Amino acid sequence: MTFLKRTIAAVLAASLLVGLAPSAPVKADGAASTRNILIGAAAATLLIVNHNRKVHEKYAADAQAQASLAAQRNDAQAAYSSEKKANDNLVAANAELKREVAYQHDIITKQDQKLAMMKSSTLASPNYASTASVATTPRRPGVASPSNQTVAVVSYGWGTI
Repeated sequence: MTFLKRTIAAVLAASLLVGLAPSAPVKADGAASTRNILIGAAAATLLIVNHNRKVHEKYAADAQAQASLAAQRNDAQAAYSSEKKANDNLVAANAELKREVAYQHDIITKQDQKLAMMKSSTLASPNYASTASVATTPRRPGVASPSNQTVAVVSYGWGTI
């Protein structure tokens, strides 16, 4: 470590001695002076242009990062609204299914009551031969009923949803 310090001190002392040594007067002509001024101005211009280019590149990178974040935010917003719309559609479909199940349950209940009444009337009068068919079910608007309709008296326990 001390060797390094001594070397540095010696180099500094030598440079000071060279700087203090007398030198011959410099003869400057106009062409060399102008050339040096132009080279210095060109170097300064080059430094400024390169600095400005780097600054603009940094601005462009920052703008690109902000645009990317905005795109991600917009994508997240679009995904959220899409999922919300899909969920709303599922809620509407579930409500429609609940109405359909309730309607079918109502029909089955009414048919069970009609069959129970028919059975009780045939048990009360055994001599009565019934040729009447099962009463027709209530018709839903917009749904055509077949001419020969078979009624099922089976409940699968759907209940209410």
